[in-house]
Amino acid sequence: MYFQQVLSTILLFNVVYGADTVVKRGLLETGFYGGGFNSFESDGYNGVASIPVLPHPPIAFAKPYLARPGISPGEIASAIQAAKEASSLVMESQRRVQEAKEAVLHQQHVASQKQAQAALALQKTEAAAAVQQQEAKAAATGLILAQQRLAQAKGEVAEHQKIAAIKEANAAAIIQKSASLAAANIQKSDDAARKLNAIQYSGNEALRQAASSKDGSLSATSAAVAAAGNADRYGGYSFLGSPKFVALQPWG
Repeated sequence: MYFQQVLSTILLFNVVYGADTVVKRGLLETGFYGGGFNSFESDGYNGVASIPVLPHPPIAFAKPYLARPGISPGEIASAIQAAKEASSLVMESQRRVQEAKEAVLHQQHVASQKQAQAALALQKTEAAAAVQQQEAKAAATGLILAQQRLAQAKGEVAEHQKIAAIKEANAAAIIQKSASLAAANIQKSDDAARKLNAIQYSGNEALRQAASSKDGSLSATSAAVAAAGNADRYGGYSFLGSPKFVALQPWG
């Protein structure tokens, strides 16, 4: 913006003051007739040309005014427009530089965030890896303990199976012995039952015989009693042929 203002001021100053400036020339300039000026190195003296020297004129003549061509308003407008465009380009470039700077700052911020996130993720990953390693070690230790418990359980099972086999053999022997004893007892029971049946049969026969004998004894006793009564009735004499004594059975 400052560059545009300075350029506009210079162009306006040239337009206003450029046309009114008149260049004055002296008598010794090369454009003036009869005179000339050279450097001291060319001729080795005061520099006056080796031409006839005219007498000093009473009046100093000036060179006729030659007007220089001026700058047109179109050129001025074009120059101003070009300056404006250049200034606009400068401003646009500055804006792009600012945008690029902001983009760089934004990318730096994003990169910082990403780096922080990556570091945090790495820490979390390391922590997770450490936790996983600890869990893996604990699982391996648990596996070893489980295998040890399995081996111990297998040993206990084998020992219990051995004890069970011994006890089963003992039980089988006891059962066999019990079965043998039971069979013997059954045999004895059968013999005893047969004996008991025989005894019961003998007893029943004896009772039957006793009952028959008892009935006969009662009849004989009744006859004896009747005979004794008749003897008393007839003077102590009983009927002839009637027994005086009756043999009784011990259980009768």
